[in-house]
Amino acid sequence: MMNKLQYTLLSIMLFLVCFLALEQIKLSFEINRLHTNQENLHVEYQNFKDSNLKLITQFHTENSPAMIEKQAKEDLGMVKQKAKKIIIENHKDEKN
Repeated sequence: MMNKLQYTLLSIMLFLVCFLALEQIKLSFEINRLHTNQENLHVEYQNFKDSNLKLITQFHTENSPAMIEKQAKEDLGMVKQKAKKIIIENHKDEKN
């Protein structure tokens, strides 16, 4: 027959096993949630990288010399002037 001390120890051990089992389940759910959050953050990071690449490409396209010239002609009505020919004459003093 089990005495009172043995029942108490058995009760405490049973309580600890149940408590630890519940903690293990809780931690398992927490790890699963964190893993899901990490995957979501990774997907969001990839989306931000794609958006950043598109924005950088758009920035360089819109600020290219060809686009600036096109906007100057169409929006501002500017006209590209023809190049002027510059002639430099060399004059040498000849003394003989």
